[in-house]
Amino acid sequence: MPDSSTVPVSRRRFVAVTAVATGLVVAGGCAVPLVDDEPDPLLELAEAADRDARELAAANASHGDDVARLHRIADARRTHAEQLSAEIGPTDSTEAPSNGAEADPPPAICPPIGEVRTRLRDDARRAGEVAVASRGSRAELAAAVSAACATAVEVVLA
Repeated sequence: MPDSSTVPVSRRRFVAVTAVATGLVVAGGCAVPLVDDEPDPLLELAEAADRDARELAAANASHGDDVARLHRIADARRTHAEQLSAEIGPTDSTEAPSNGAEADPPPAICPPIGEVRTRLRDDARRAGEVAVASRGSRAELAAAVSAACATAVEVVLA
């Protein structure tokens, strides 16, 4: 009776068995969903864009000659918020109040122009970081938001 441990194995058989085993290990690793407890980085960008859209649209005569420019930026930021929200998709973070009634948000007040510039610079920096860390359409969208915020500060509000 031959000893099974001494049966010669051909190179082809060894390579085939090794390839199958490697494939099973790799496929098994791909099938395990990764748990990601970090919030979507686009969510913060969407919230900032929504805030800017509301507050900059509230610019009034107290902002002097900057009112029309702030309203244009508000329109752009509204578009950013919509596009970012569409890319993110539905989230569970939008919970209704426990009593079932909608809470009225506080009235929007446009900050002074210096604060608007600071916010937009911060938003441009943050969106640029997200663009570098992301891939595909998410990176493109974050880069577009970064460029638009930087342009708003350096060109529109110059």
